[in-house]
Amino acid sequence: MSVFEGEVQIRKIRKRGSFGGIIFSAQTVAKPTIRYVIKADYKVARSSNVFKESHTWYVKGEISSQIVTWNDGTKVKEKTITPEVIRFVKASSENLKHLLANAPEFKGISEIKAEKLVTFFGDELVEIALNNDIKRLTKIMGVSLAQRLIDGLKSYEELSALSLLDELGVPAHVGSSVIKIWGADAFKHIKKNPYFLSAFMGKLETIDAYAIDRLGMHQNSNERLIAYVKETLFNAFSSGHTCLPLSDFKYRLRRLLRVDAGLIERAISVASQSGDILITNNAMVQVKSMSIVESSVASIVNHLKEKIYSKSLTQKVSSILYTFENNVGFSLTEQQKEAVLTCCENSITLLTGGAGCGKTTVIEAICFALEQLKQTSQIILMALAGKAAQRITEATGRDAMTIAGFMHNMSPKDIRDDAVIIVDESSMVDILSLLKILKRIPKRGRVILTGDQEQLPPVGVGLGLHLLVELPLPKAHLSEIKRQSAESGIPEISHIIRNFGNVVKDIPFKMYAGKGSGVSFIECDEASIERNIVNTYQELGGNGDNNNVLILSPSKHLVGGVCNVNGLIHDKYLLGEEISFEHEEFAQFRPHVLNRTLRIGELIMYLRNDYDKGIRNGSIGKLIKQTKDDVLADFEGNEVILSLDDLQHIEHSYAMTVHKSQGSQFERVIVVIKETRNLDRHLIYTALTRAKFQVIFIGSKNTLYKALKVSKALSRNTLLSYHFEKQNY
Repeated sequence: MSVFEGEVQIRKIRKRGSFGGIIFSAQTVAKPTIRYVIKADYKVARSSNVFKESHTWYVKGEISSQIVTWNDGTKVKEKTITPEVIRFVKASSENLKHLLANAPEFKGISEIKAEKLVTFFGDELVEIALNNDIKRLTKIMGVSLAQRLIDGLKSYEELSALSLLDELGVPAHVGSSVIKIWGADAFKHIKKNPYFLSAFMGKLETIDAYAIDRLGMHQNSNERLIAYVKETLFNAFSSGHTCLPLSDFKYRLRRLLRVDAGLIERAISVASQSGDILITNNAMVQVKSMSIVESSVASIVNHLKEKIYSKSLTQKVSSILYTFENNVGFSLTEQQKEAVLTCCENSITLLTGGAGCGKTTVIEAICFALEQLKQTSQIILMALAGKAAQRITEATGRDAMTIAGFMHNMSPKDIRDDAVIIVDESSMVDILSLLKILKRIPKRGRVILTGDQEQLPPVGVGLGLHLLVELPLPKAHLSEIKRQSAESGIPEISHIIRNFGNVVKDIPFKMYAGKGSGVSFIECDEASIERNIVNTYQELGGNGDNNNVLILSPSKHLVGGVCNVNGLIHDKYLLGEEISFEHEEFAQFRPHVLNRTLRIGELIMYLRNDYDKGIRNGSIGKLIKQTKDDVLADFEGNEVILSLDDLQHIEHSYAMTVHKSQGSQFERVIVVIKETRNLDRHLIYTALTRAKFQVIFIGSKNTLYKALKVSKALSRNTLLSYHFEKQNY
């Protein structure tokens, strides 16, 4: 076999290995050009992500030939190199191309022209500009444009940083973010510690290739060890943890870094000494950025709890509530009145209670009382999910917004000094969102966090309400259920499930006998679960025409998941005519969901916020009429025109995940019980309490009882309580 040694330019990436290794076609840089296929294993190409088309690499390895059959049956002979050495030489100046094609100082240079310039001159283009060599440029462009190019590059302060980014092969979209944040300092930051790039790039192994292979940094350098320590803690965020027990942290770090125990101890030591991590006395490890977040939440909460309003408000609020009761036509319970008083007297209050306990009524009363007493000139209502915000608006008659809408659409100057901020369904609010809200509370303002700590925890990192209720903060709790009647059996069973973590007790399910009331369980194996779901849906009166009967699943995909079930209900009823448009380019076009053509009469869920249309992410509606260019949909009384583009943001709503249902209520609910990663007591309790009259669980009772013993929310590792207590010493 012969050996190749030289530089090649990548033509096309064929396959990237998940744990290293790469296959790509290339051509030699030296003339005459010869094409090869490079097959590098994980030992010589540890990160497949750093290989980019048009980049140049040095390759040394044996050449072999093989016959390859293409998809069309053509057989060709390919020369393959199996490298023993593969080393990066240079990138294709992506960042320079991006600059020339997009920066205003280079107006007149299109993407095509930028590509030609860089391809023609290569690395010399910057040198030509710095040497003011306009003659070489005018060979392919006009004098005025050439001068603009020279002037622009000579005056560009970040040129050295840009050249370094191209030298390393950093993608243009990453490079533009780096320069936007660091400016001219990007060069010294990257040279000093290329692992700073982890703030802009997803994979640490890619940055490893830049640092070790291209900048010559040692594998055991402090910078690299600290980067991997932080990455280990960042990875834990995806499971909701803001910190990790030291033993678990060491195990994860060793798996990620793949070094011996001694180096792990050194990594932890240098990260601790540099202040990049916090290690508590009870051996919990937290990255500095998250420590700042949780300690900031604790600090603001501590400050708010010290601000108490005059007790003279008590008598005035009691008088105002009498007027409120006359206006709404019913009396508040003593529990509800006490809750209103607590929220009016404190700067921060936690208003908790099980589903259906009248929290929304209390919110109405709080708003009424504070406005009547001139305690506030602005009330801001919000929730994490669009549908939950819409429910608040419907229940109170007051505009509510999502937390994202609050952060993006309201500047600090829009928030008055005496504003009252009320966050509903706050059990779903993660620690990062909670901090953003707390930072916006004005000097004389109040914040009321309402929700139920037994419902679902945040999808994001950390915990808010679930932990705050355990701290010595002003709180009001409602326990008398208003939504479901006692006869339905739902309050009794929701009480058992809510307290299952403390008292293990058999659930008195009612024998299922079709449409009626109560809570029943249909036992079946996974193979028959979908058949039972569809049959039960029909027996309860479900016909695809409305959401009086709703199917809730803990998962989106696989057997018993939302996608499968929605498809089955759709196929069973096929309510109306297929929706079809005449399109200029595609002729007749039929919009699809789950590969099924949409029909008039479909029940749908909208998947983004559209404030102009008055619908939110999670709004449930029905397609009622097609016109020539769009479709009319009814979102619970709000008729909205959906364009062809809008129809890309819908899915069926015969079934939905439990997370999507939180904040809503339905007459009858079917709950799928199957082994999933997120099934626990909180999810089951949330699903159960979505119903007014009847709940049917379908699946395995063993799986149900096993899940009721699990609280995935309370098993999250956090240090919020630690920071709160530390600040109170």
